[in-house]
Amino acid sequence: MAPPGPAPAPTAPVDLEMVSRIRLSVLRLSRRLRQNAAAGLTASQLALVSTLDRHGAMTLGDLAAHEGVQPPSITRMVDALEKAGLVKRVDSLTDRRAVMAQLTGEGRKAMEDVRRRRDAWLAERIAGLSPEEQRLLEAVLPVLEALAEDRIPEAAGTGTGKGR
Repeated sequence: MAPPGPAPAPTAPVDLEMVSRIRLSVLRLSRRLRQNAAAGLTASQLALVSTLDRHGAMTLGDLAAHEGVQPPSITRMVDALEKAGLVKRVDSLTDRRAVMAQLTGEGRKAMEDVRRRRDAWLAERIAGLSPEEQRLLEAVLPVLEALAEDRIPEAAGTGTGKGR
């Protein structure tokens, strides 16, 4: 029988007031970013275009599963995005029965525009911070990124740095 592994590092109690403030701030910031760069798309359509931009062409079934919606909903969204010229349907190269959704050049340009507008909006707000606040924001980035990726952050000072 193998000896037991090292005991997990003790975790400090978490201030629930701080947790609530972080959650509310992140949600509000996310909402403001979405509102300021929607490019005439609904939140669901923008999520779908973003998924195709990140992952490439996907079957409608895979896309529905990824977005957490029913296939008929994906079909309606793809129909609307196809009419707008942002998405096109293409035959699968590996399964002749399957149809895939793929971004068009216009779809890629729309995503670039959304990112550019979101970055500009956020840059404007960050520019209004003091140099010390900007350095503090940059210092906390590894922790925020780790939380967003569902990893225990190295930057938290615990030294555990273990992924989940």
